[in-house]
Amino acid sequence: MKGWRHIYVKISKIQGLNALLPLAVIVLILAIARENFLTVDNIMNVFRQASVYAVMATGMTFVLLTGGVDLSHGSVLAMCCVLCAMTINSTGSMWLGILAAAGGGVIVGLINGVAVAYVKLPPFIMTLGSMYMVRGFTLWITNSTQVSVKGMPHFNYIGQGFLLGIPIPVYIFIIIGMIASLFLTYTATGRNIYAVGSNMESARLSGVKVEKTLVLVYTLSSVCVSLAAVVYLARLTAAQPTAGESYEMEAIAAAVVGGTSQAGGEGGILGSLIGAVLIAIIRNGLVLLGVGSYFTKIVVGLIIVLAVALDISRRRLSANK
Repeated sequence: MKGWRHIYVKISKIQGLNALLPLAVIVLILAIARENFLTVDNIMNVFRQASVYAVMATGMTFVLLTGGVDLSHGSVLAMCCVLCAMTINSTGSMWLGILAAAGGGVIVGLINGVAVAYVKLPPFIMTLGSMYMVRGFTLWITNSTQVSVKGMPHFNYIGQGFLLGIPIPVYIFIIIGMIASLFLTYTATGRNIYAVGSNMESARLSGVKVEKTLVLVYTLSSVCVSLAAVVYLARLTAAQPTAGESYEMEAIAAAVVGGTSQAGGEGGILGSLIGAVLIAIIRNGLVLLGVGSYFTKIVVGLIIVLAVALDISRRRLSANK
């Protein structure tokens, strides 16, 4: 018994595993309600849909760990899709297209990070402004029309291909998640990110370069979005300037449900990936149940409110002990 109890304690300390319980409950309910939910094709479709949310949630986790937020995710996704598509069409190179997407993400992330770290603008205000500016820029360079990618099967394989029966996007979000998790857990910079979120002034007094850490965090956040944009574009083969609307809410919901505290300093990538799968399952389940798409927004909003409320309650209980 002691051995099993020791194993349980070890597992319970792993960040994000608490998100498995609501995931299991929802899967059970949907499996009972719809017999076609647990088919191989549907499960693979859920994981393919979760890939974009998962990569974006990975980037959002970096920001939330510092006690900030990034509301520009959806607009950056659209811009990076457009930049990637336009570059591929003009150069014929998918690698240059991917670099263009990543470059766009780096620029927006640096601007957000510098404004938050050095100009001392609140993250909410700065990224809200970025959300509108980036969306307007994307609509301007496309003249509000979609940009299609044609004659690029190798690029399309990134979003549509399979390896050993599993969609390529699933491998992508797992690899990115593993790299991000290892970075946060085993590097000094990763530990600095947690320190900044736990107590910024204490971190500064301990020698942490807070401003540089914040700039890095917002840059990593936007780079993750640019990678998600590549997967998104490769799957749909067309870049819509209006793509990604409200996706920042999906990313926040995935991260918060996965155990990342909105107050900063607590959380991890594993939970965010599980949260992204949970969001994708909810969307898929509502479609199978014939519920209107508007109801999905209601559910996601409730998830965010409940997750934050539980986090606040848990912190209060911990403080009173």
